[in-house]
Amino acid sequence: MFLYSIIFPIMTVIAIIWFLFRYLKEKNSLLTVILWTLLWIFVTLFAIFPNFSNVFANLFGITRGLDFIIIIVFAVLIYTIFKLYQKIDKLEDDINKIVKEVALDNEISLKDKEE
Repeated sequence: MFLYSIIFPIMTVIAIIWFLFRYLKEKNSLLTVILWTLLWIFVTLFAIFPNFSNVFANLFGITRGLDFIIIIVFAVLIYTIFKLYQKIDKLEDDINKIVKEVALDNEISLKDKEE
């Protein structure tokens, strides 16, 4: 048995517990927890049973299991980057709104002090 066959199941349990705690603290949605749990379960299955990836690859018309895993990893990375971009964009909008409100409040209070 390879070392990664032991390490990945341990990492999976830790990751799933971490996402469950984040869900209980209302930092993650249930959908996020489910998707990450499924991803970690598949990672563990592929680590313990490497030929298992060939079954999924054949279902999607891909010739090798490793190619399937690489495609899935790229898809997850692209999804993650997209979600991060959305969050950054929202944060920029929120910061702009706050700065405008603070600027307007300061302008009004400065005029009051001058008079």
